[in-house]
Amino acid sequence: MISTGSLRTRLLIVAIVTIAATLAVAGTGLVVLFEHQLLRKVAQDLGVRSAELARAFEVDAAGKPFLNRELADPRYDVPYGGAYWQISDGKERIIASRSLWDFSLDPTAIANEGRGGEAVEMEGPENAELYVVIRTVTLDVAGAQRPFTLLVALDHADVVALRGEFARDVWKIMAVLAALLITGAWLQLKFGLSPLGALRSSLSAVREGRQRRLEGAFPAEITPLTDEVNTLLDQRDMLVRRARDRAGTIAHGLKTPLTILSGEIARLEKGGQAEVAAKLAEQCDAIRDYVDRELARSRTHGALDTVTRRTPVAPIVDRLVDLMRRVDREQKIEWDVEIPTGAQSSMEADDLAEVVGNLFDNARKWAASRVEVRLVNEGGRTLLSVADDGPGIDKAGADAVMTRGVSLPGKAPSSTGLGLSIVSDTLAAYDQKLDITSGSQGCRFTFELQVP
Repeated sequence: MISTGSLRTRLLIVAIVTIAATLAVAGTGLVVLFEHQLLRKVAQDLGVRSAELARAFEVDAAGKPFLNRELADPRYDVPYGGAYWQISDGKERIIASRSLWDFSLDPTAIANEGRGGEAVEMEGPENAELYVVIRTVTLDVAGAQRPFTLLVALDHADVVALRGEFARDVWKIMAVLAALLITGAWLQLKFGLSPLGALRSSLSAVREGRQRRLEGAFPAEITPLTDEVNTLLDQRDMLVRRARDRAGTIAHGLKTPLTILSGEIARLEKGGQAEVAAKLAEQCDAIRDYVDRELARSRTHGALDTVTRRTPVAPIVDRLVDLMRRVDREQKIEWDVEIPTGAQSSMEADDLAEVVGNLFDNARKWAASRVEVRLVNEGGRTLLSVADDGPGIDKAGADAVMTRGVSLPGKAPSSTGLGLSIVSDTLAAYDQKLDITSGSQGCRFTFELQVP
């Protein structure tokens, strides 16, 4: 079944139907016109035959009719040969061609229709359809004027045969014309709609992150569309930048009040109000965690961004590993990194840095001496793995570590899991999740690295 979801298919179907209908009407019209002209020719031929018969017709002294010479068409002498003549006296047949044999033409049946020498149709020998011309001739017989009716007829089968042969030739030509016109329509659609293919390729390049705007030379009819799409893309980028700038402004705006509150909390502790200071410190930490988490969310493009990115992975990993080494002043931890140089991710660069940075920071905190960073393929999936040789966590700890503000069992109260919670939220925006594998040899965090 032909799909009509394609504009090219729809237009081609309309073109084929239009071409077929037009050629059918044209072919039928040509056949009808040919038959009409052929019948006019037959009528003219019958007129000539009727005049020939009238010139050859005479009556003798006894009043008996005869032909004074042979008629030109030899079919008159062949029984049912297709050409006929008859001379009648009123209704009675007096003399006729041998081709009529024992059949008689009834002149009264066509007398009214055949006035003026026009050809009319009537039934002939062996149920054949004839074209007949009737003429009245008056001769002097024994001193009196006597009218005679002359009929000349041709078999319609010859006309039908000629029409059939002409129709076959016409339909052969129409078939060739249809093939040429349909091929022309297909080429017209192919080249006429090719700018839409270029537009689709350009849109795919934008979606896959290979270019930022629609580029290329488009026809005047498509240029307004590409301009509008480029305007929308520019507006989207502007809105994203504004949102990030706004998030940064909020973060800076909250830092000063939180710093002042921290100073007041320290003053309360020195003043002997440790219980009140602890409650306020707990609330300040909650505010700080909440702000950090929401700022991370605001910086995440995730699934809301319909444009596929092509973010190099190795430079981000190298930069963050270098940062972790700077934080680890004593160089206690060995960083073993194996990331292919050409590896790419469809995640936005800031989102990927947010996820990897928090995983590295978590591994740095709990690793005894070594952190391994690998890019592996498992079951057709490309996974980024961060593993440390720390003490590991049990199942309850794995669940708790993903919850904001919950301390890890057996760990320091400051281990709130905020960073891993941000990682989980960011990956969720890309329909991914963080997997945790823990054992006696350490803890391993993995997530699928979406490849463009």
